Amino acid sequence: MSKAPLNSVDSSGLYRRLLGFLKPYVSRLTMAMFCMIVLAAATAAMAWLLQPALDQALSGNNRHYIYAIPLAVISIYLVKGMAYYGQAYLMGWIGQRVIFDLRNSIYAHLTSQSLGFFAHRKTGELLARISYDATLVQSAVSTAVTALMRDSMSIIFLLGVVFYQDWLLASIAVIVFPIVVYPIIRFGRKMRSASFDGQVVMGEMTSLIEETVGGIRVVKAFGMEKYEQSRFSALIETFMKHQMRVFRVNALSFPVMELLAGFGIAGVLFYGGVRVADGQATAGTLISFLAAVIMLYEPVKRLSGANNQIQQGLAAAQRIFEILDEPLAVKDAGDAISLPPFSNTICFEHVSLTYAGTSKEVLKDVHFNVAAGEVIALVGRSGAGKTSLVNMVPRFMDASDGRVLIDGLDVRDVLQSSLRSQIALVTQEIVLFNDTVLNNIAYGLDEVDLKKVKQVAKAANAHEFIKKLPDGYDTMVGERGVVLSGGQRQRLSLARALLKDAPILILDEATSALDTESERLVQQAIDTLMRGRTVLVIAHRLSTIRHADRIIVLDDGKVAEVGHHEELLKKSGLYAELYRLQFESHVML
Repeated sequence: MSKAPLNSVDSSGLYRRLLGFLKPYVSRLTMAMFCMIVLAAATAAMAWLLQPALDQALSGNNRHYIYAIPLAVISIYLVKGMAYYGQAYLMGWIGQRVIFDLRNSIYAHLTSQSLGFFAHRKTGELLARISYDATLVQSAVSTAVTALMRDSMSIIFLLGVVFYQDWLLASIAVIVFPIVVYPIIRFGRKMRSASFDGQVVMGEMTSLIEETVGGIRVVKAFGMEKYEQSRFSALIETFMKHQMRVFRVNALSFPVMELLAGFGIAGVLFYGGVRVADGQATAGTLISFLAAVIMLYEPVKRLSGANNQIQQGLAAAQRIFEILDEPLAVKDAGDAISLPPFSNTICFEHVSLTYAGTSKEVLKDVHFNVAAGEVIALVGRSGAGKTSLVNMVPRFMDASDGRVLIDGLDVRDVLQSSLRSQIALVTQEIVLFNDTVLNNIAYGLDEVDLKKVKQVAKAANAHEFIKKLPDGYDTMVGERGVVLSGGQRQRLSLARALLKDAPILILDEATSALDTESERLVQQAIDTLMRGRTVLVIAHRLSTIRHADRIIVLDDGKVAEVGHHEELLKKSGLYAELYRLQFESHVML
């Protein structure tokens, strides 16, 4: 997904879009800008105050200045401190709120995407964008924006002071300003490129960590610790190189800007010194002017650093907006209606499916009906399209051609929430969250009825083992249910489906990896769950679907055979071949 950094024309549009996140907080932004104006004015006042301090107070010409100027200095610094605190706090708050909104937007967009969106994307890469990249964006919209506005206002006020004091000297001092623009732009482009490359590598690092931790048993079983460590070390080294490019740009910015400022100050000292020597100006005027010029160059130099931060933020924003701009493949139609309670049929009407970015059809003209109360088993070789087919019922993805109808209504014409409320799902990969047993069973429900939870747990043969856990139903199951066995996790997922009590059940059996006792308990729970429901079973163990009302055999995305178990065995087709191979392997075991 990574792209080359945007060009300078696109950068302005990208930054305008980024600053659009500031709109809800325009009142606080206005207050912060007022504080910045006060801060800039106080800074300029300090520079202007040096002239009377030197020419009047320190020379003894006017003793009133000796008392007035220290009080004025204290007052100015008090005002500066209050103004600085105000703008720093307000801009910090705005920056945090912007990142809050941005991360919420990314997360909401990700969770709204279809399953096809995640098919070719790494989890770690997406995590990096919502964490690391969003943090860099914060600097662009808070720290850098603050510096940009505050320092720009300081420059304006200080320019007023120096031109008021001596327009000719001021002209000499600012002659280097046009030259300053070039290194700012040049360093900004280098910073953008280096930062973008570093963010890409950070995504790869996060993906590698996520994969390694998730598959740590396999890593250890195959003795691949050193190999994974070397992969990670290589990525760290690459990331470090990109970071060193960032540091190099930052390190070069300061001396280059200092040198240019030095030329301006040298010009002022030379010409101003000549004028003082000729009696055309006082030493106080020159020193006051020189202080104002030095103060003026400071915000100019800081602008380079602010631009570097902005460029880093833009590189991160580009990657974030790539996610936000990804269209939702599955979304409610503008005139979508609520799906009435299911009562009649599910119809796969000449359904075909091609994943985005590929040309190979996963499903090809699949057509069959499922009557209410029927148990339909889907079988076939790996990659035949079984999971893709059932994923269309709850609209985890949409058909490329054809329609999926429920009671005659196209699933694309009904609200997703009303559709999915009538479907219970038990997946082959058991998904439990790092929460209590109770909350995992009652997942998706606003109110938890402990009595009802215990009832479904008993029906799913889970209550007995739950009682033996350290905290019973309040026991934390760990990430992905790591503290439970495979059979226990499966029974919790079945209890969750029972509690939902939906009329349509999609069941991806996962009993093949269980021991005999766990398989018996899980199969009993499955039988309980299937009663009185319309069931689509993706069958892995063919012996478990002998009593299915119909068996749909898929081969290379097409319906190859349809019939009952005994009927399909007599045909001696694909189903019979799969059954024979599975039976032989079972006998061998």
